[in-house]
Amino acid sequence: MKHRTAIGAVLGFAAILLTSPLPLAWANPPCVVPEALALRPLSLPAARQAALADKRLTILTLGGTQTAGTEAGEQSATYPARLEAALAAIPPNAQVSVVNEALPGNTAADVAPRIGGLLVKTGARLVIWAPGGRDVAKRSDPAGFGAALQIGIDAVRNGGADLILLDAPFMPAPERMARIEPYRQKLLHAAADNNVPVLRRHDMMRGWNEDKTLNLGARDDAERLSVTRQLFSCIAQSLAAPIAEAVR
Repeated sequence: MKHRTAIGAVLGFAAILLTSPLPLAWANPPCVVPEALALRPLSLPAARQAALADKRLTILTLGGTQTAGTEAGEQSATYPARLEAALAAIPPNAQVSVVNEALPGNTAADVAPRIGGLLVKTGARLVIWAPGGRDVAKRSDPAGFGAALQIGIDAVRNGGADLILLDAPFMPAPERMARIEPYRQKLLHAAADNNVPVLRRHDMMRGWNEDKTLNLGARDDAERLSVTRQLFSCIAQSLAAPIAEAVR
């Protein structure tokens, strides 16, 4: 999937009010991100250089079923597609392409060695990576997961690109969260050790669930689909504003 959008300046607020730039039913009600969780200030030197010098920036998103559209029901409702739509609503100063590589069934150890080749193939100068889903499902060794993260981080930097990591999602199921937490901690530690920005979607989702913005425990199929689409729109919006601010 390859999309073209425009990106420009945005204003910073004490909290980011997340609303879809398109009239989509799953964008309401809006999701609010507290300032403490906002992805600001964000430094993206490689992406900014591409945007300013070439007036063009390619963003590469890496993920599994979420970016493939399986959970959202359609590709236009995935967070990469919603990220493109969010960036399109910002006054332009560079042409942006969002290229998604959905890799369902791949662990971090599978993905990390492929990143260098994907950067060459796409010319991306910003990578957004959400690792760990398959590792949790396969019960991979958390230490091996951490080692794969380091390989991936090094690959992005050696390829001349910037990186944003997405931490593990929140689920209102204690037994599942107990399985996820070791991998989440490995990701947070690797990010801190390498000075890589992290979108704290776990804490965001916990807050949205607690304040009833999103019913993450929905069981009805139609409601679950609606919640998933709204969630992806909110995640995309929480990425779009700081990215636009960083590359303008």
